[in-house]
Amino acid sequence: MRTYVRMTFHSEGADPTKVIAVMREVGFEESMGMHDFVYRWKDKAAIAEVIQLVTTMHERLKGLDVSYEITTIT
Repeated sequence: MRTYVRMTFHSEGADPTKVIAVMREVGFEESMGMHDFVYRWKDKAAIAEVIQLVTTMHERLKGLDVSYEITTIT
């Protein structure tokens, strides 16, 4: 199971290296292609766990002026 994040950066927002550092701290790794980051679940996660991960990510990204789109695939 994986959760993918696609980011849109803004010129007035945080430096992309700052965003990458935050995403790594949350547990994501960089990805090439259609998605910018991926979280690889060790086991199949419940929806509540996915929501908690996304909530943590959202809280950590506040103030960085990035937009994101999330896709979770089982």
